[in-house]
Amino acid sequence: MKSTVKDIMTTRVVAVHRSTPFKEMAARLRQDRVSAFPVVDDEGKVVGVVSETDLLPKETLDAGWAAGPTCCRSSAARTGSSAGRSTRT
Repeated sequence: MKSTVKDIMTTRVVAVHRSTPFKEMAARLRQDRVSAFPVVDDEGKVVGVVSETDLLPKETLDAGWAAGPTCCRSSAARTGSSAGRSTRT
């Protein structure tokens, strides 16, 4: 049987705003039973994606971290191309 993304995708899309605190986002991952969220700006435009994996480095860094979370990077910056290859920075 050939499955497609349509067969397994979540149809109730939930997103987080780019200013959402990490703790709130982590709680919502559990609450909404998802492993990632699209990240939206003030106009509701998708500006990136944040996942459970993005939280791991945050938990290991000290409170003075100034580089910013990967959730706020554009999807092009995260993938390195528009072809969907994963070459995260």
